[in-house]
Amino acid sequence: MEFQFHPASPRATVRTLPLSRAGQRIFVVLCGILAVLATSLWFTVPAAMRRALRREAAPLPEQIAPERPGPEDAGSQSQALKKRALDLGDLLNRVAFLYEIPVSAWPHVLNPERWTLSSDDPEHIASGMNIYLRGLDKAVALLEQREASDPELARRVPAIFPFEAVPFEPSAFFGPRISPWTGAEEFFPGVDLAAAGGSAVVAPGAGTVVFAGTLRRSATGWFWRLGNVVVVSHGDQGATVYGHLARIEVRRGARVTRRQRLGIVGATGWAISPQLHYEYWRRTAAGYRPTDPLFVGLDRRSGQLPLSLEQMSAASAPGPLDPLPGIEISGDRVGAPERPATPVSGRPQRKRRL
Repeated sequence: MEFQFHPASPRATVRTLPLSRAGQRIFVVLCGILAVLATSLWFTVPAAMRRALRREAAPLPEQIAPERPGPEDAGSQSQALKKRALDLGDLLNRVAFLYEIPVSAWPHVLNPERWTLSSDDPEHIASGMNIYLRGLDKAVALLEQREASDPELARRVPAIFPFEAVPFEPSAFFGPRISPWTGAEEFFPGVDLAAAGGSAVVAPGAGTVVFAGTLRRSATGWFWRLGNVVVVSHGDQGATVYGHLARIEVRRGARVTRRQRLGIVGATGWAISPQLHYEYWRRTAAGYRPTDPLFVGLDRRSGQLPLSLEQMSAASAPGPLDPLPGIEISGDRVGAPERPATPVSGRPQRKRRL
């Protein structure tokens, strides 16, 4: 037996491969093995595919059974739910502070010091959550009732930080301190917010500009240090002060809306780097007094620990206080006659009532 290999070209030589008797036997055996394998695959492959399809079509118990969270999953889910509830409670506390909700009417379960959700155990969180959710529902109802009685309230309150999409960081905080300028003890009535020079300063709520300019040193004991100053009255919701401005872009008497530009960040007055001095004067039983502006910036978490409505309401600067430029109401007396602030370039400001 021999094999012949005929090339495609007629001019090429035909090649032959002769097989001996031993080679012929080997060739026959190989052909038989290949025939058996082909027959086996003809029957086994379809059967294997049918079995695989049946397994995929049949629902497995572990595939259709609902997955039960393990102890670790339940713990993480309860912690996430707890955090969301506490964050919402902190937000509602700060809105209530802006809306001047009486402490006696506010649900005390939202006070952080009550420790309603202090435990990390999922079962304790579940039992405390029912109580906390009832407090949240009551708080929302009180805020809605307050807004219904004054439809313009939400528009008027200074509820955001006075920047528009600008990175900033607090560099000086509300409270007692040693003055970096005089070395004496003093109470700092606002916050300094470090930001890039030239950044836009905007109104955090609707109001009226009652002062825009600089003050003579003899006119007041504090505000002249702030360089270019703007004061905005928010009616019954108090007033806000903006200092160290590089440029003032509003006039006295102008009505402004939330996020309307007031000026740009600078370093006028007692400042060595670009920053905004920001104060929030709130109505209290003793008159209008500065309080911590970080309480009312609802658009950004300031990093402070959550406080109750009672704690925020009690945080105000002690007297005696310098009168607000352009506003007749001082921090110690309401409606008392006082000397108006005098701009450096301009006639004396006419007194305005909130």
